[in-house]
Amino acid sequence: MSNAKLNDITTTSSDVWQCLFYPKSVAVIGASESPGSWGNGIMLALLESGSRRICPVNPKAGKVLGLTSYKSILDIPDAIDLAIIVVAGLQVQGVLEECIRKKVKAAIIISAGFAEMGDEGRRLESNLVNISRRGGLRFIGPNCMGHANTFARLSTFILAWDIKPGPVAITSQSGNLTIRIIRKGINSGLGFSKVISTGNEADLRLEDCLEYLSRDEETKIITAYIEGLREGRRFFRLAKDITTRKPIIVIKGGGSTESAKAVRSHTGALAGSDAIFTGVCRQAGVIKVDDDDELSDVAFALLHQPLPPNKNIGILTLGGGLGVMTAEACEKEGLKISPLLPSTLQKLDACLPPRWSHGNPIDMVGISAAEFSKILLSLWALMEDDNIGAVLLEAPVMLDDDHLEKRMHLNPEEIKAYREKDIENLTLIRQQSEKWGKPVIFIEPAPDIANKFQTYPFFHKAGIPYCPDARRAARLLHHLSRYHDYLHASR
Repeated sequence: MSNAKLNDITTTSSDVWQCLFYPKSVAVIGASESPGSWGNGIMLALLESGSRRICPVNPKAGKVLGLTSYKSILDIPDAIDLAIIVVAGLQVQGVLEECIRKKVKAAIIISAGFAEMGDEGRRLESNLVNISRRGGLRFIGPNCMGHANTFARLSTFILAWDIKPGPVAITSQSGNLTIRIIRKGINSGLGFSKVISTGNEADLRLEDCLEYLSRDEETKIITAYIEGLREGRRFFRLAKDITTRKPIIVIKGGGSTESAKAVRSHTGALAGSDAIFTGVCRQAGVIKVDDDDELSDVAFALLHQPLPPNKNIGILTLGGGLGVMTAEACEKEGLKISPLLPSTLQKLDACLPPRWSHGNPIDMVGISAAEFSKILLSLWALMEDDNIGAVLLEAPVMLDDDHLEKRMHLNPEEIKAYREKDIENLTLIRQQSEKWGKPVIFIEPAPDIANKFQTYPFFHKAGIPYCPDARRAARLLHHLSRYHDYLHASR
């Protein structure tokens, strides 16, 4: 089938997606007893993640991980919804033909050795597409790392079967980066609905995944890692329709000359013009980010914070230098440091020492964590200011247990009470953010002032973004503000 003909196929039947994400039976062709192998890892992931019927296929093994192994998928007595193919590249075609004879409707081809290897690999890959289309089978891959549906307890990822359920979906043209986004997202308080490593996209493509995820009720935000688009016009049409209902956040690889070369050797795709892609994203309301940190920041904020009604930022800091750096970071991102209303200045005069900065950024002149009530009063004053659309707070909001015990000499009961107050304060901040429709983002005032593994979960639970520096916080607000403007213009 020619590429032109393939591009005419813009929809995938619902039963294919049902077999991919809600299979009642899965065959692992290339299942193995060898620890560390792909065939072994996928079997372990499937056994760990759900109770559906799993059928290992290996002509040389009688059993794999305690399950009866079959010499061929054709020997399995019952119907198979989904085939996971993890055999040598030259064997894939024969296996695919057997899957078609078995009337399998969907497959994940993990095996590599196709378009990413050059002309001969492209020819082999084209054969797979022709065979599968004639036989009524659709597949993801080849050269991919797997997929997951957390709400059905299904995962074929050998490095990430413990994915936390949630409303964020991932579709990625890099398997390794898929795993990185998952792990970074979990550490940032995110959970995931569907995860798809698309590989070479010989058959089902990123655009197909977008179309499916746009209808998926368990997905509220779609994220993607993209190296090249096979159907650029379709991507634009889909994105423009989806982004008014669900945010799309993308990382685009291959923007530089050398990275574009790396893309061709990775998936066999053409990276395309980064400037054109950026323009398409702006027109379609797609949020284009630089890396997985930014992706996690934006996804978390979109889930838990209101969009800023304007670009005017209020900055609340412990010291003048922090305020200067934060203001500069904001201005570089096209944000504005707004003057404060006279009524706001009066409120701040009432709760801060006389030598506070009397302007925005607000230097609270060294207020400590013990005076947190004054920090909250200052924050409320900023939230109530009609000139302000969002607040950046750079203050020691939480201290870890070690600091409370060794520096403040608190006993376990006192630490427990201190922590309960922390939770109360964070809850109040979230409530005020929702009340005024303005996001509040925390910036870490100093490295290692708190053990992030102890304190970050409290912020995650409260739905409050916590950035390690002003640059990331300003970049986050830039994306939120731009998305607000896009939605407003689309009404």
